[in-house]
Amino acid sequence: MKIRFIIPLALLFLTQVFFCSHVDACTGIFLKAGDGAFVCARTMEYSVDLESQVIIFPRNYPFNAVSPDGGNKGLSWKTKYAMVGINALGKDALAEGMNEKGLSVGLFYLAGYAGYMDVPAKKIAKSISATDVSAWLLSNFTTVDEVKKAVDSGILINKGIPLYINGGIPFPLHYKVHDAQGKSLVIECVGGKLYTYNNPLGVLTNSPTFDWHMTNLRNYVNLKPTNASLVKMTGESVQGSNGSGMLGLPGDFTASSRFIRAVAYTQSMEPSLNAYEAVTQAFHILNSFDIPKGVIRNAAYPRNNEYTLWTSASDLKNKRFYFHTFYNRTPHVIDLMKYLNTNKVLTFSMDAPEELVQN
Repeated sequence: MKIRFIIPLALLFLTQVFFCSHVDACTGIFLKAGDGAFVCARTMEYSVDLESQVIIFPRNYPFNAVSPDGGNKGLSWKTKYAMVGINALGKDALAEGMNEKGLSVGLFYLAGYAGYMDVPAKKIAKSISATDVSAWLLSNFTTVDEVKKAVDSGILINKGIPLYINGGIPFPLHYKVHDAQGKSLVIECVGGKLYTYNNPLGVLTNSPTFDWHMTNLRNYVNLKPTNASLVKMTGESVQGSNGSGMLGLPGDFTASSRFIRAVAYTQSMEPSLNAYEAVTQAFHILNSFDIPKGVIRNAAYPRNNEYTLWTSASDLKNKRFYFHTFYNRTPHVIDLMKYLNTNKVLTFSMDAPEELVQN
């Protein structure tokens, strides 16, 4: 693990305030089932509808990475592996996805910290933008070890393009990676340098950087799920109330509190027997991170209030991708293995997933 100086608290406060108009509330978890299956799940929050669809990319599909001038002049490649996930704004990009080998990659906001590479013009054709990272990794690799080797050998992440939907700046992102063998990785590009972190707890939220959250976790090691027992005081016996387990667990929607809460839930939950039970557990856990419209409000931009657009879960053993949305809470599933022989990109409505949008 590479260590950096922790950003001073005052600067942390200023960056959080400056970027408060943007999304900063996604939560990711990772669970192991008794049959050896691994399930990763996450929420997606934003202040406007991203018009997301479930999308399947076939093998040998051509990708062209976005260049800083807005064109597709970055790296070109073809997919080695089929993949399924959720896109945004109709783009050939995945906010969350899984490939046929059980590798999963997700994009998470890292406002105030993500800083990409100043790629020289002559190397733009070998670079990818921040939003291309998930598709590139899922297209080409099968395990966390392969991903880490590729990242450590040097990939070029260009600054991307300013986006009107994001306040005129490129999306500041970091990445969570999981595989079917149970390994997890976090990738961050800060100050133009790439950092990778092993993530044995499998949890990821947002700003600050991952190493900060792991340091902050030390402040909550006293948390335990067991209710407080009978305490004898001078002349009195006091019985702890039901629900006193996890007393002191932070319950707000800040990234630091969500990180602690996600670790507490995933480390204390009853073990699941199989992948389907783990998926069910994952959705129940993430229900507590769900943000209704209006609960978090932006005083400066009244219409830019974050809410949970969708929640997904990936069964990395059986290659099944589950999801539900703000408007349709029924979990639906796409079995990627049924689409391995397709030679076209397939998209499905998230609120009516049985409807194939594009043949």
